[in-house]
Amino acid sequence: MSIPEKLLRARFSGLALAASLFISACGGGSSTPESPAVNPPVPETGTVGLLFTDKPTDEFSAIKLNVVEAILIGDDNGQQVLFQGSEPIDLLDLTNFNEPIVFGEVTAGVYTKLRLVINDLELVPLDGSASIFPKLPANGKIDLLDPSGIPVLPGRTLLVEIDMEANKAIKVTGAGNSKNYNFRPVVKANFMDGGDLPDKLARLEGNVDEIFADPPGSFRLCDIETPESCITVNSGTETSVFDDEGASTDINALMVNDTVVVIGRYGYDSGTDQGAVELSALIVEIGGNSEQIKGNVVSAPAAGRFLMLADDDSDLVIELQAGTKFFDAAGPITSDAVVLGADIEVEGVRPPKDAEEDPDLLRAALVFVEAEEADQLSGTIILPEPDPGTRSFMLTPLAGNDTCVNVAAEAVILFVDTAESEVTIGAFEQLAVGQDVDLFGESETTSATGCFEADEVIVEGPPPAEAA
Repeated sequence: MSIPEKLLRARFSGLALAASLFISACGGGSSTPESPAVNPPVPETGTVGLLFTDKPTDEFSAIKLNVVEAILIGDDNGQQVLFQGSEPIDLLDLTNFNEPIVFGEVTAGVYTKLRLVINDLELVPLDGSASIFPKLPANGKIDLLDPSGIPVLPGRTLLVEIDMEANKAIKVTGAGNSKNYNFRPVVKANFMDGGDLPDKLARLEGNVDEIFADPPGSFRLCDIETPESCITVNSGTETSVFDDEGASTDINALMVNDTVVVIGRYGYDSGTDQGAVELSALIVEIGGNSEQIKGNVVSAPAAGRFLMLADDDSDLVIELQAGTKFFDAAGPITSDAVVLGADIEVEGVRPPKDAEEDPDLLRAALVFVEAEEADQLSGTIILPEPDPGTRSFMLTPLAGNDTCVNVAAEAVILFVDTAESEVTIGAFEQLAVGQDVDLFGESETTSATGCFEADEVIVEGPPPAEAA
């Protein structure tokens, strides 16, 4: 987490003056006319917050990288540096959450691209074999382009949720000992302003710097590595609080200097759609010793417990608490969704064992039921030309027979130029015969239409040049 509180507040370069000023007049029996109201100067800067997230993959136990730079680039405003430093990330910790990297202040205006620079990409295979270090294109530079522009409005906060999409960015060629792993910059950016907020839960870890009396249950959370980076956290009746052994408690147990993990949703200060961003806590874990563990439910829940086979093949008894929350990708769910065979991620704490032979126990603060991975189809668009009216085209896949493809109205279309390390948000009208594409969605073998139903299209190469 890296969220400077001083950068989360809307900036004003002057003070508002009194609405009117009355001056006593000498003689005449009449008053001096009111002075006109003076409006505060319009702020010249806005704040940009970068939040990282990822999609799941079943081949690796960790996908590690280091974010070293983030820059906004515009025709009129030049380059505005948001972040320079070193921020290590394990993308697989972020499949169900987003994590803030930086909130930085920049000159207000419309920008054309967001440039990220990463290094030290490491793939840790799930089978325990040696780590893989794919070469990064363009020395780790990734440019995210939005042809419609990236507006940063004065005095407002633009949230940018960056989905690294490692399951799509890492392309495997060959097989067996000749298998190669190539990284292509499949990175999706969701720009949110004007009241829009991320759908994913935020997960932040830090130290409690101050506890506020008003509103009750609110506190300032500061980053462990950079204590000057802080955010206000609000709790309420819906907030579940857990102690350092994972048992339910209440917010009064929280003390200044406690290390905590907070899971919640972003919101704007005082319910406005501009200015400072705060965090509304759903879960507060005191102690800084919580874990995120993924696995499969292998026994039906009974008496508040069930057995999970973790991805590292270890067995864990999951113990539900009074305040345990249950979520899936769509939002809150009930405990009924935790069924035999479900893939889950559990956030919680391992309490001390009474005896060494006791089973490993994890007290759950959050149980997240994983969604099934989307089907994938790769191939080349063939004649006839894609039809914008029906949003459909024909595809020759890498294997199998030609198939029809329907592209959802809300589908994400990305043009990925690996040579230039550029990712451009595209439109259906830019799809054309001869383009190589990767599709994600529902397979033609299971869809009601008999066509592949795509909710994401990744096109190899830059978008076609506009006609003169």
